[in-house]
Amino acid sequence: MSARVLKNDRDRLLTLFIIGFMSCGARLPVYVLFAGAFFAKEQAGNILFLIYISGAMIGLVAAKVLRMTAFKGADEPFVMEMPKYRMHSFKLIWHTVKTKTLMYLKKAGTFIAAASMLVWFLSNYPHHPLIKEAFSNKIEVASEKEAFILENEMNEVLLEQSYLGQIGKFIEPVFTPIGLDWKMAVALQTGLAAKEVVVSTLGVLYSLGGEVDAENSGLMNAISKNIELPAAVAFIVIIMIYLPCLAASVVFTKEAGGIKYFGYLFLLTTITAYSLAFVAYHITLLLI
Repeated sequence: MSARVLKNDRDRLLTLFIIGFMSCGARLPVYVLFAGAFFAKEQAGNILFLIYISGAMIGLVAAKVLRMTAFKGADEPFVMEMPKYRMHSFKLIWHTVKTKTLMYLKKAGTFIAAASMLVWFLSNYPHHPLIKEAFSNKIEVASEKEAFILENEMNEVLLEQSYLGQIGKFIEPVFTPIGLDWKMAVALQTGLAAKEVVVSTLGVLYSLGGEVDAENSGLMNAISKNIELPAAVAFIVIIMIYLPCLAASVVFTKEAGGIKYFGYLFLLTTITAYSLAFVAYHITLLLI
């Protein structure tokens, strides 16, 4: 929304298209999880720094390419008039916060709620009473620790059998060339709603529960055992580049001026993410 200060429509659209390459805070838990799973604590900080810098560099390259192709034209100077400095007014602050909040809820809230319900539906249906009954019988006679493990295994099986799991398995061949399986594909799907959900989705898929966080040692161990380093690098590249969360995508569509621009953003980020992930995967294979 801050791109509104750019008066030139071409520059504003260009900024809207490339700003998503800059990693937001929502992607940080995923970076922390994979950095901790594959690198020592002494190196993890440098890896995170490298990821953030890489995203910024990719954004600069993308901006240059788009400027030479889709957004050709002479450069225009950017001049922003600085406002006069005055003491804060509580009335003005309240009015601004209220207006911006209502604007956000009106523009994005309905779409976010709808998408959240869609993700919930896809991950919880169809029901499988036989699976639940089989696990429930085991959980009733198990100890507290065993019951916790069995409950997580049940959630994993149910997610695998859900519509979301079926979609993940259906598109798995697309991700095979970059070393990702259906579980990683499902995590990427839920990440379209919110990037933070990727970590909890992986926790469910690896039978650790959805309450795990990015610093959970059990999830780090599961990822390091089940995912090879080249595939992890490819996954991180996709997380860096592919579509931002639903809220950002909705606001982007509104600010850009129509649904067609969202289609362009989807194609740009998807093609770029997959292409760079493919390159990163094979380069890592050669290096290890």
